[in-house]
Amino acid sequence: MVKMKRLASPRFWPIERKIGRKFTITPAPGPHSTQKCLPLGIVLRDVLKYAEDMKEIKEMLNKKIVKVDGKTRKDHRFSLGLMDIIEIGDEAFRVVSTKKGFELRAIGKNDAGVKLLKIIDKKNLPGGKTQLNCHDGRNIILSKDNYKTGDVVVLDLDKNEIKDVLKYKRGSVALVTGGRNMGDTGEIEEIITIRGFQANKVIMKIRGSRVETKKDYVFVLGNDKPFIKID
Repeated sequence: MVKMKRLASPRFWPIERKIGRKFTITPAPGPHSTQKCLPLGIVLRDVLKYAEDMKEIKEMLNKKIVKVDGKTRKDHRFSLGLMDIIEIGDEAFRVVSTKKGFELRAIGKNDAGVKLLKIIDKKNLPGGKTQLNCHDGRNIILSKDNYKTGDVVVLDLDKNEIKDVLKYKRGSVALVTGGRNMGDTGEIEEIITIRGFQANKVIMKIRGSRVETKKDYVFVLGNDKPFIKID
């Protein structure tokens, strides 16, 4: 396994880079890329301050009190990404995009039972079924297809069932997850489909101004108002 140097880690990771140890926790391979994740160990030690060193991190994980999206996790290298939910005992947090990168927002236990998943691709399966490929690597197989790429589904983590869908359309409220407007929320005013290899564009109204961003950076939060609170 290649070790990650602190100087090469994403800038939003809350770790010291020029003093102390040379290496930091390397994210395990998973659905989130290195530049778009927070290793579980760094969350416990550097973000939430629940542990001071690797020994304490592993002790916490071995007690099976840490869950991500409802599943117990014991690997300190496990990567957390956008909209992932981490539970530690009676506390729960959601990973959201901000101007500084990814941050954790405290949420109630009821909110910890649902997760927002952006549909990034679709696949037709034998028997008339459809597979939704989501931004966190999760695949959902359905017998009826009422969804399109860019929509966000509200998943009940306990039942593994879709509770609702937040449509990628004009008038919806969305979060910008990349580019110079990362962390901003606003209303989708126009969707521009571009033929060829260029990315599709979205015009959003953010704090009274019209802002252009890529479709890939748009994460729908609600059809007319945010389904979840992220600030």
